[in-house]
Amino acid sequence: MPVTLPLKTQQYIDPDALTLVTSLPALGSDHGASDNDLGFLRRFFRNQGTQTLMKVYKKLYMVECRRITPLTRAAVGIAARVYSNIRGFTQNAQVCELLQIMAKPHFQAMLYSHDKIACKEFGSIPLPGPSPGEEEVVKVVQLIKSNEPLGATLQYNEETGGLEIARILRGGAADRSGLLHVGDEVHEVAGVSVYGKSPDEVVQMLNLMTGPISLKLVSQEAKSIPFPESKMRVRAFFDYDPTQDMLNPCPEAGLAFSRGDILHVVSQEDPWWWQARKEGEINAKVGLIPAKQLQERTEILRRTMSDEDIPNSGSRSNSRHSSPCRISPKIARSKRVRKTMYQAHQSGDFDTEDIPTYEEVELLEQTPGKCRPLVLVGPQGVGRNELKRRLMALTPNKYEEVVPCWCIWHHHQCYRIHTNQCNQMKNYNVVYNFRFIEFGEYKGNLYGTSMSSIKDVINSGKVCLLSPHTQAIKFLRNPEIKPYIIYIRPPQIDVLRETRRNQRAMQTLEGGHTRLFTEGDFEEMIATGCRIEEKYGHLFDAVIVNSDLIVASKEFVKVIERLEKQPQWVPITWVH
Repeated sequence: MPVTLPLKTQQYIDPDALTLVTSLPALGSDHGASDNDLGFLRRFFRNQGTQTLMKVYKKLYMVECRRITPLTRAAVGIAARVYSNIRGFTQNAQVCELLQIMAKPHFQAMLYSHDKIACKEFGSIPLPGPSPGEEEVVKVVQLIKSNEPLGATLQYNEETGGLEIARILRGGAADRSGLLHVGDEVHEVAGVSVYGKSPDEVVQMLNLMTGPISLKLVSQEAKSIPFPESKMRVRAFFDYDPTQDMLNPCPEAGLAFSRGDILHVVSQEDPWWWQARKEGEINAKVGLIPAKQLQERTEILRRTMSDEDIPNSGSRSNSRHSSPCRISPKIARSKRVRKTMYQAHQSGDFDTEDIPTYEEVELLEQTPGKCRPLVLVGPQGVGRNELKRRLMALTPNKYEEVVPCWCIWHHHQCYRIHTNQCNQMKNYNVVYNFRFIEFGEYKGNLYGTSMSSIKDVINSGKVCLLSPHTQAIKFLRNPEIKPYIIYIRPPQIDVLRETRRNQRAMQTLEGGHTRLFTEGDFEEMIATGCRIEEKYGHLFDAVIVNSDLIVASKEFVKVIERLEKQPQWVPITWVH
């Protein structure tokens, strides 16, 4: 019986391949090609795989010619912000589904890969050369060492029982030579065997040597993959001293920094210890800093356990059976719980806890005609309003305060008006709908400052002045507003007491009543300032000590001039 074969109606035929096949007879007659060669070329260009490959090449070529640019280079940060903003609305089924999708590792890995590709943090991986099998490649390397450190750390390999190079610091002597690689096993230093010695002993030997130094190594060059230097810049949210860090595998190679410093992270190959240098310093050296994950774990340990409960796992020992580069602090299952009485006036201290480590940043150029809002924070009575008043009196047409924006609930609709009253809501949905950065209740009425009012001042071309409650910093610090946060710090209590009493400074109470500052007010101002700095200090762009109003006002003006003229480091999500 006849058999009907299915036709491949969806088979792709590349027009360029068809043109080449059609021109083969002319090619054979002009160049005298044999029938076998022409037959091979005909079969090759008619092959479906060849035609599909040509199609893919054309697609990629068209994409390259269009020079497509990514919409953002911070998809991970945007997703994290979205996740944080919507996780409080789990009663909505669609929100729950979105949260589940965003929590999946594959989705997060896709966003991470997108950002890496958008930042062009990739490079061609060289193909491995011919391998000599399982034979070890022993090489003798000679370096010229000056007084500077070698720029490499050692660790004890528990499997082989030898010493190997744990990491190579970017820009150091070892890195510049190009002869040492991570994983190389060290057998001899200047003809002296290192068998049985600890990493610290070998490091001390190297530190005492200068001039030509020979190293006998078992090379792992074929197994090592070079990574391109990272372009990531971060702002440090904490102070760090490597000599005081018991977890640091090599304090001599550590990089000390202070809160607010901008660091250029050049290598993240080690998941626990990054390599970084300080941004802007000439001939800045590269050193080890704790990675974000390690710092978070360390801070969790510090917060949840008392000193006597923390095991001394980070102490550096001469025992060669422990690898200091492999320390991974673990959170204990049991912990002591510290009970603290909640007080309403300290509600900011009980706010959602975060662990400040690093924040990826990028330089932001000032947009002509749009100055970033100035946010003044500090304890009550420190003088924020007086500084604002003096600044506005100096140039009244340049600065503007935000007019409070309230709402009236009428016929199930909320209307925004500039007034000082609004009807009591049964819930606070209006706060969410109007995006109040802060709100309060007075005599049964809600009031607050909305995000739209702030943007109205920004769009008018004037400099927006704000002095909100400290807790509002988290809501203000977003890509829409891009605030410049200035902390007004009270001086030492002796200076505070003297200056306020000499000026007969008054404190405003509820209801508009005023009175002179008391000793208790001074102590409370200092204590509140310490709490604010401890919790929010990493978010401050500038600090002004208000010991004298005239001096503080001049410093305030200098800060504004610097903001208007110089580019500023801001979170990367504010730029892209």
